[in-house]
Amino acid sequence: MDEQQLAELMTEAVAETPPPTFDQHDVARASERLRVRRRNTIIAGSAASVAVLASASVLAVALLGGTNSANEATSAGDVASSSNGNAAPYEVPEEDDAAKAQTERGDRADENVPSETPKQGGSSSGNAGPAGPGGTPSGCEQADRELAAALAGELPAAASFDRDAPQPVALQCPHGSVGAAFPVQVGARSGLVSVVLVQPDVATPTWRLPAGAYRARAPTPNGATILVVTEPFAGSAAPLSENLDAIAAGVAQGY
Repeated sequence: MDEQQLAELMTEAVAETPPPTFDQHDVARASERLRVRRRNTIIAGSAASVAVLASASVLAVALLGGTNSANEATSAGDVASSSNGNAAPYEVPEEDDAAKAQTERGDRADENVPSETPKQGGSSSGNAGPAGPGGTPSGCEQADRELAAALAGELPAAASFDRDAPQPVALQCPHGSVGAAFPVQVGARSGLVSVVLVQPDVATPTWRLPAGAYRARAPTPNGATILVVTEPFAGSAAPLSENLDAIAAGVAQGY
């Protein structure tokens, strides 16, 4: 095939090509539709994201608010429980420490109030007054047999008493002291005669004695102190008040 024939074939092929079915305006319109569709898709996606974020925020606020309310309720319950201690329902809580301390102070004050003057054959049940430094109400709560024997040996023959039945001293004694007492009858006078041995280097107690009572003191050779007290029974005078110094000195010599 020569060049002439080839050229004719090509010309015939081009002539048979159909005309185009769209023009430049169709291409422009299609491009605009695609652009609008893409923009609408982006807007819809953004709106959905905003809605999801808003819902998540509302849920988080609700959850946090519920947790805080529960914590506040629990805290309030703890505070109420701590204020009532371990008291059970319908049970009155125990009184506080201040009320207890005040009650105890009142009880101790009542213990130190002197009782009435002892009656015939009896002894005072209260403390006759405050003791010196280191004094305790129980310092002479038991009758000391040795001291009772020393006191009985110094009482005059005119004194009537039971030497085998010494009584505890009803006075408030210093720490380490011992004592003993006898109900004594001398003629028409009757009362309680007490003796107390105060250890060396211990202050002598100051007692508030009842009306008509007498006290005498004497030092012992080792530096202790002997105190002798006579207290009248009701309606009587104190026995042996005129012999008290001699009785105290006689007991002290034996110590």
